[in-house]
Amino acid sequence: MFDVDLFVTECKAALSAPEPKLVVERLLREAMADVDGLREALGGGAEAVFQPLYRSPELTVANMSTAPGSTSPIHNHCMWGVIGVYAGQEDNFLYQRGANGLEQVGTKSLRTADVYVMPTDLIHAINNPLGEFNAALHVYGGDLVERPGRSIWNPESDEEEDYDIKQILAYTQQLSS
Repeated sequence: MFDVDLFVTECKAALSAPEPKLVVERLLREAMADVDGLREALGGGAEAVFQPLYRSPELTVANMSTAPGSTSPIHNHCMWGVIGVYAGQEDNFLYQRGANGLEQVGTKSLRTADVYVMPTDLIHAINNPLGEFNAALHVYGGDLVERPGRSIWNPESDEEEDYDIKQILAYTQQLSS
Protein backbone atom coordinates (compact mmCIF):
# COMPACT_ATOMS: atom_id res chain seq x y z
CA MET A 1 0.00 0.00 0.00
CA PHE A 2 1.09 3.59 -0.65
CA ASP A 3 2.98 5.12 2.27
CA VAL A 4 2.22 8.87 2.41
CA ASP A 5 4.97 9.67 4.92
CA LEU A 6 7.61 7.81 2.91
CA PHE A 7 6.50 9.54 -0.31
CA VAL A 8 6.76 12.99 1.32
CA THR A 9 10.20 12.11 2.75
CA GLU A 10 11.40 11.00 -0.70
CA CYS A 11 10.05 14.20 -2.31
CA LYS A 12 11.86 16.31 0.30
CA ALA A 13 15.08 14.38 -0.39
CA ALA A 14 14.59 14.99 -4.14
CA LEU A 15 15.12 18.72 -3.56
CA SER A 16 18.87 18.09 -3.19
CA ALA A 17 19.07 16.46 -6.65
CA PRO A 18 20.30 18.50 -9.65
CA GLU A 19 16.82 18.12 -11.28
CA PRO A 20 14.30 17.58 -8.45
CA LYS A 21 11.31 17.41 -10.78
CA LEU A 22 12.81 14.41 -12.59
CA VAL A 23 13.22 12.56 -9.30
CA VAL A 24 9.66 13.47 -8.32
CA GLU A 25 8.43 12.32 -11.75
CA ARG A 26 10.03 8.91 -11.11
CA LEU A 27 8.48 8.74 -7.63
CA LEU A 28 5.03 9.55 -9.02
CA ARG A 29 5.37 7.02 -11.84
CA GLU A 30 6.23 4.37 -9.24
CA ALA A 31 3.21 5.44 -7.15
CA MET A 32 0.91 5.27 -10.20
CA ALA A 33 1.76 1.58 -10.55
CA ASP A 34 -0.69 1.04 -7.67
CA VAL A 35 -3.61 3.44 -8.15
CA ASP A 36 -5.82 1.28 -5.93
CA GLY A 37 -3.27 1.68 -3.12
CA LEU A 38 -3.24 5.44 -3.67
CA ARG A 39 -7.04 5.59 -3.52
CA GLU A 40 -7.01 3.57 -0.31
CA ALA A 41 -4.27 5.65 1.33
CA LEU A 42 -5.53 9.06 0.22
CA GLY A 43 -9.27 8.53 -0.12
CA GLY A 44 -9.38 10.73 -3.21
CA GLY A 45 -12.17 10.72 -5.69
CA ALA A 46 -15.08 10.81 -3.23
CA GLU A 47 -15.38 14.59 -2.77
CA ALA A 48 -13.72 17.83 -3.85
CA VAL A 49 -10.63 18.32 -1.70
CA PHE A 50 -7.36 20.22 -1.47
CA GLN A 51 -5.39 18.32 1.16
CA PRO A 52 -1.82 19.48 1.70
CA LEU A 53 0.26 16.51 2.81
CA TYR A 54 3.35 18.70 3.18
CA ARG A 55 3.88 22.40 2.61
CA SER A 56 7.01 24.55 2.90
CA PRO A 57 8.54 27.42 0.88
CA GLU A 58 10.48 24.79 -1.14
CA LEU A 59 7.90 22.04 -1.62
CA THR A 60 4.18 21.29 -1.65
CA VAL A 61 2.81 17.75 -1.75
CA ALA A 62 -0.98 17.70 -2.00
CA ASN A 63 -3.86 15.36 -2.61
CA MET A 64 -6.45 17.05 -4.83
CA SER A 65 -9.84 15.98 -6.09
CA THR A 66 -12.32 17.95 -8.20
CA ALA A 67 -16.04 17.57 -8.72
CA PRO A 68 -17.65 16.33 -11.93
CA GLY A 69 -17.70 19.14 -14.50
CA SER A 70 -15.50 21.38 -12.36
CA THR A 71 -13.46 24.02 -14.21
CA SER A 72 -10.72 26.21 -12.75
CA PRO A 73 -9.89 29.70 -13.92
CA ILE A 74 -6.72 30.17 -15.94
CA HIS A 75 -3.76 30.39 -13.56
CA ASN A 76 -0.02 29.92 -13.34
CA HIS A 77 2.25 28.33 -10.76
CA CYS A 78 5.64 30.07 -11.18
CA MET A 79 7.32 26.80 -10.20
CA TRP A 80 7.72 23.30 -11.59
CA GLY A 81 5.10 20.75 -10.74
CA VAL A 82 4.42 17.07 -11.31
CA ILE A 83 0.90 15.61 -11.26
CA GLY A 84 -0.09 11.96 -11.05
CA VAL A 85 -3.79 11.20 -11.65
CA TYR A 86 -5.00 8.21 -9.68
CA ALA A 87 -8.74 8.43 -10.39
CA GLY A 88 -10.75 9.87 -13.26
CA GLN A 89 -9.53 12.44 -15.75
CA GLU A 90 -8.10 15.96 -15.75
CA ASP A 91 -8.05 18.07 -18.92
CA ASN A 92 -5.50 20.88 -19.02
CA PHE A 93 -5.97 23.83 -21.37
CA LEU A 94 -2.51 25.31 -22.00
CA TYR A 95 -1.84 29.00 -22.61
CA GLN A 96 1.02 31.37 -23.31
CA ARG A 97 1.30 35.11 -23.24
CA GLY A 98 0.88 36.69 -26.67
CA ALA A 99 0.72 40.17 -28.18
CA ASN A 100 -3.03 40.37 -27.45
CA GLY A 101 -3.05 38.65 -24.07
CA LEU A 102 -3.26 34.92 -23.45
CA GLU A 103 -3.42 32.52 -26.36
CA GLN A 104 -4.46 28.88 -26.01
CA VAL A 105 -1.65 26.73 -27.38
CA GLY A 106 -2.84 23.22 -26.66
CA THR A 107 -4.49 20.72 -24.37
CA LYS A 108 -3.22 17.88 -22.24
CA SER A 109 -5.63 15.20 -21.03
CA LEU A 110 -4.53 13.12 -18.07
CA ARG A 111 -6.26 9.87 -17.25
CA THR A 112 -5.84 7.41 -14.41
CA ALA A 113 -2.15 6.51 -13.90
CA ASP A 114 -0.87 9.37 -16.13
CA VAL A 115 1.94 11.61 -14.90
CA TYR A 116 2.52 15.14 -16.20
CA VAL A 117 5.61 17.28 -15.58
CA MET A 118 4.61 20.94 -15.67
CA PRO A 119 7.20 23.54 -16.64
CA THR A 120 7.83 26.54 -14.40
CA ASP A 121 6.18 28.95 -16.85
CA LEU A 122 3.02 26.90 -17.38
CA ILE A 123 -0.26 28.82 -17.62
CA HIS A 124 -3.33 26.58 -17.67
CA ALA A 125 -6.93 25.93 -16.70
CA ILE A 126 -8.19 22.56 -15.53
CA ASN A 127 -11.46 20.77 -16.24
CA ASN A 128 -12.88 17.49 -14.95
CA PRO A 129 -14.92 16.35 -17.98
CA LEU A 130 -16.35 13.22 -16.37
CA GLY A 131 -19.49 12.58 -14.35
CA GLU A 132 -17.42 11.45 -11.36
CA PHE A 133 -14.80 12.97 -9.08
CA ASN A 134 -11.20 12.82 -10.18
CA ALA A 135 -8.16 12.65 -7.89
CA ALA A 136 -4.47 13.39 -8.30
CA LEU A 137 -1.31 13.61 -6.27
CA HIS A 138 0.43 16.97 -6.91
CA VAL A 139 4.02 17.89 -6.10
CA TYR A 140 5.34 21.44 -6.60
CA GLY A 141 8.78 22.99 -6.24
CA GLY A 142 7.55 25.66 -3.84
CA ASP A 143 4.62 26.73 -1.70
CA LEU A 144 1.55 26.36 -3.92
CA VAL A 145 -0.64 28.62 -1.78
CA GLU A 146 1.81 31.39 -0.89
CA ARG A 147 4.09 31.52 -3.95
CA PRO A 148 4.93 35.16 -4.85
CA GLY A 149 4.18 36.25 -8.40
CA ARG A 150 1.36 33.81 -9.12
CA SER A 151 -1.61 35.00 -11.16
CA ILE A 152 -5.17 34.05 -12.01
CA TRP A 153 -7.19 35.41 -14.90
CA ASN A 154 -10.65 36.79 -14.29
CA PRO A 155 -13.01 34.58 -16.33
CA GLU A 156 -15.31 37.51 -17.19
CA SER A 157 -12.76 40.19 -18.13
CA ASP A 158 -9.71 38.01 -18.97
CA GLU A 159 -7.69 40.45 -16.85
CA GLU A 160 -4.69 39.10 -14.96
CA GLU A 161 -5.03 39.35 -11.17
CA ASP A 162 -2.83 38.49 -8.22
CA TYR A 163 -3.33 34.89 -7.11
CA ASP A 164 -5.65 34.48 -4.15
CA ILE A 165 -6.79 31.03 -3.03
CA LYS A 166 -10.25 32.31 -2.04
CA GLN A 167 -10.68 34.01 -5.42
CA ILE A 168 -9.61 30.92 -7.35
CA LEU A 169 -12.21 28.89 -5.44
CA ALA A 170 -14.89 31.52 -6.16
CA TYR A 171 -14.01 31.58 -9.87
CA THR A 172 -14.01 27.76 -9.96
CA GLN A 173 -17.50 27.72 -8.48
CA GLN A 174 -18.63 30.35 -11.00
CA LEU A 175 -17.15 28.46 -13.97
CA SER A 176 -18.51 25.12 -12.78
CA SER A 177 -22.14 26.20 -12.29
